[in-house]
Parts: sequence; C-alpha cells; structure tokens
Amino acid sequence: MKISYRITEDDYANAARFHAWRHFIARPSTLQFAYGGILVALLGICMWTLPAIGPVFVVGGAMLAIMIAFALLVRTPRRARRHYRQYKGIQEPIWVELTNAGIKFSAPDGEANVPWSKLLLWRQNGQFVIIYPMPILYHIEPKSIAQEGFYIPLPVQRLAEHVGPER
Repeated sequence: MKISYRITEDDYANAARFHAWRHFIARPSTLQFAYGGILVALLGICMWTLPAIGPVFVVGGAMLAIMIAFALLVRTPRRARRHYRQYKGIQEPIWVELTNAGIKFSAPDGEANVPWSKLLLWRQNGQFVIIYPMPILYHIEPKSIAQEGFYIPLPVQRLAEHVGPER
C-alpha cells in the first residue's frame, strides 16, 4: 500500500529533537567524553584544594545541565525549523511503500528504494518512526499516516525482523 504524507515544520523540528536527544544520550561522542573528563578532573582538583566551595560545583553542574537542556530543547528545534524553511524538498508530498525488499520513498523529484540490508537502525516514539540508512541521515515516517489507513505496526514489525531491534 502506498501512502502519501507531508512533513510539517513541527514534525521536522520534533524529529530533529528526538534524533538529537537519542543521539546525544545513546551515542555520546568522544568530545562529550573529553569535556566530561576535563570537567570531572577540574571538579576533583578544586574540591581537593578548596573544599569550602563545594556548593559552587553544585551550581556549576546545574548550569551545565541547563546548557545541555537548552541545546536539546531550544536550539536544535530552532535550527531544524530554519533548515525546514530552506529545504524545499522536505515540504513536498512524500509517498512511502513497504516492499518485500525494503522501503520505497517517493517524492515529486525522485524516489529511493532502501533495501532492508542497507538500513542501519530505526527508532520510534509516539509521533514518528525514524529510519536511519546512515548515522545522521534519517527518513521520517509520521505515525499520523495511520489516519490514511496505513497500519503502523507493520513497518515496525518489518524493521524489527530485517534490521533488528529498535536502538
């Protein structure tokens, strides 16, 4: 069954937030580990040399948490909205079709047949199924297409069978 849908600006921003959050938490980068290690080392040195300023470190940790939350909850969606407005192709209708060989995505400008063997991973939340052929390239399949008669558990089942469990 071939179903048509459009990715809205809100969809794009929410999918970017979901990707960033899962990518940040599930696969921390070497840079994140380096920053974390430097921060822990500095905290240890300061606590050892200046034990009276322990509350300063609590405030510093809270500020770090606020900065991370700001990046994931505000900056990422804001940047995604700007990218959405610039990326005219994502604003056009998209058709998705499950085949025995994989998933076929079509748009007015072309189509992509993505074989099951070429998919890296997939994730889902209450709004989307996100399909990754590469670590930072993903296709967004909104679960709202169930209103069009598309049975969402079917692609989820096929992805689990052919690609593996959700990661």
